[in-house]
Amino acid sequence: MKKIIGLFIMGSLAASLAFSADFSKKSNDEILNLAKSVKAQDQADLIIEMKKRINEMKYKDAKVFHQQFKSNLRENISKLSHQEKSQRKAIVQEDMQKLTDEMSGKEIRDLNLHHYNKNEHKAHKMDHQGHGANHGNCSMR
Repeated sequence: MKKIIGLFIMGSLAASLAFSADFSKKSNDEILNLAKSVKAQDQADLIIEMKKRINEMKYKDAKVFHQQFKSNLRENISKLSHQEKSQRKAIVQEDMQKLTDEMSGKEIRDLNLHHYNKNEHKAHKMDHQGHGANHGNCSMR
């Protein structure tokens, strides 16, 4: 009986991982509201959807949308303890890495997601330390 329950739990867990959250049918307001309550497991998908929408907006609208999204996400995360924040960050980074591994380099650049690759980001930060360079001259762009 325990084996059956264990298999059921493992199967449902695997199924939930196989189906990523689909936010494409949500309105912009719904996306902003979701940022206030998104779970760690869905945050990477929500960020990618937000980035896709920003790429389709005019600059002013995109800037306002992005600022509101970041504010709402911060509000969501601010409720967590330091340990919970660290755990959440690890989950989101791992999920983002999985998602970007499936994308082409052009897709990653178009969505401005290149900083989510941990190894590239470490090397990128090392390039900028002490050199006074800014992201405008960034080799990752």
